[in-house]
This record gives sequence, structure tokens and C-alpha cells, in this order.
Amino acid sequence: MLKAGDKIGLICCSDGKRLEEEPEITKLVQLLKDYFHLQPILAPTIFQKNKTVFSGTPMERAQALMTFYNDFSIKMIFDLSGGDSANSILTHLDYTAIEAANKPFVGYSDLTVVLNAVFTQTGSIGYNYQLSNLLKDIKQKNTFQHFFMDNLTLEDLNYTWLTEPKMVNSIVIGGNIRCMLKLAGTPYWPTCSNFTLLLEARGGKIEQISCYLNQLEQTGIMQSCQAILLGQFTTIESENQESELIELLLYFAKKYNFSVIKTKEIGHSTDSLPFPIGQLTLFS
Repeated sequence: MLKAGDKIGLICCSDGKRLEEEPEITKLVQLLKDYFHLQPILAPTIFQKNKTVFSGTPMERAQALMTFYNDFSIKMIFDLSGGDSANSILTHLDYTAIEAANKPFVGYSDLTVVLNAVFTQTGSIGYNYQLSNLLKDIKQKNTFQHFFMDNLTLEDLNYTWLTEPKMVNSIVIGGNIRCMLKLAGTPYWPTCSNFTLLLEARGGKIEQISCYLNQLEQTGIMQSCQAILLGQFTTIESENQESELIELLLYFAKKYNFSVIKTKEIGHSTDSLPFPIGQLTLFS
């Protein structure tokens, strides 16, 4: 997807970075230049402004993103943010231009809303990944090289079956469960069928995750999926509630006859692997 000399856009579509994080951003930019020989271009909407958590108004953040999509010299867009405010840009995006550009958007957590909205509106594939992990885990340099500069395969993804193993070959949607539900009832909610639904979460004890799963059922999405790919649930794991989560998932799996696959390699940990959203993916 990328090669030495390519330009990539860096942006924050959700909550902006704090000014005290500027040295980390500078270090990341230098790493991208020196190690991968890429040309990072920073959007004007990176850091918090006007004593708020926002790096700009929703319109300003959307315009900054569209500038990257409309600049055909930029090959890929990486969002460095997370938080709560990414969905405020969705109504300000030009999805016709995004479809024409057909370039990958990369982000995680709250950027689940952008990844899935862009796929729903344009069919464009994005990637669930946090670029800042390059500074936090030494293995990530090899991961980035392998996925984004050499070729993208899932041969390194370790997963187990919580239901009877079978071949599942379907488009993967989803991401962070809390953020995915922000799209419910909107034009950006995925309408495809026979898909695999990726779910992960940083926060939320079992009672909150149970609430989210029941809301997912009430949207009708569980009735349409082939499988659920269960990623990291950070708080659930720290509270030793993983068995309760699995029991809940298996209840829905039996009710709607879908498979459940589990991986520890997608989520909020700094060693998480990139994963495609909107791409046909085989599990077997």
C-alpha cells in the first residue's frame, strides 16, 4: 500500500491531542521519516484549541479530512486521536469525493464511527489501528512494515474458536462496541448482511458490555451476521469477567446461529495488529 517517499496524512478527527503531547507527535513524525522514509503531512486539526478538547469545530475537522482525501499525492490517512467526538464530523464529509479518492483511512476506538461510515457510504476499506503504537511497542515497526508497506495478510493473527470451527469468509465491519453503537439509527449504520462483526472495548464492566450487546441485538445486526470476532475487552479482562462475557456471546450465538471467534491481538493494547474494516476476510 505504501512505499518509501509516499506522503501520508496525520489528523485528529476525534478529541484533539493535548499540547503537552506535541513532543510525542514530533517524535512519531521523525520516526516515520527516518525509519520508513515516508513524508508525514500534519493537518491543522491535531491539537486542542480554545481551551476545549477539540482540535477544531466539526466543520473544520471534516474540512481537514477532506483536504487529505482530495490531495491525490497523499496515499493514506492516519488518525492519531480517540475519545468521543468523531461522529460530529460525519454529516460534513463529502462521501462522493471520498469514494473517488479510494484511499485507506486508519484509526481505532472512537474512529470506529468514521471507518464504518466511510465503508457504508462508499465501500472503501479502512484499517483499525493506532499509529502512535509505533512509539510504544518495539514490535510495531515490523508490524507496520509488514501490513502497510509490504503486503497485508492475516497470517500473523492468532485466534481461537469459541463455537464449532467452520469456514467464515465475509466482510468485516465494527470495531469499538461503544463507538459502533453511535451509528445506530443513522444513515451510517452498515446495511450489509452475512458479515463478521468485530467487537472490542477499552472500558466497561460486564453490566455495561451486556447493555451494549443487547442494544446490538435490538438493532437487528446480530440476526444478519455470520460471526462475531471478539477482540480485547480491557476492563472486562482486568476485572476477571471474561467468562461472563463469553457466556453472553455464546447465548446470542446460539440464538442467531453465528460463530464466535476470539483474538487477543486486536484492541487497545500497544501491540495490537492492524485489521481491515470493509474487507472480505477468511477465517477457517
